[in-house]
Amino acid sequence: MSNIVKKENYLEIVDIIKSARERAYSKVNEELILMYRQIGR
Repeated sequence: MSNIVKKENYLEIVDIIKSARERAYSKVNEELILMYRQIGR
C-alpha cells in the first residue's frame, strides 16, 4: 500500500514540474514576442 502512495506522490510532483515548465516556456515566448515587437519599431 505504501508503494502506491509513494507512486501517487511522485506522479503529483511530476505533474507540478511539467506544469511549471509549461508556464516558464509560455513566459519566455511572451518575452520574446515583446522583444521582437520592440525591435520592429
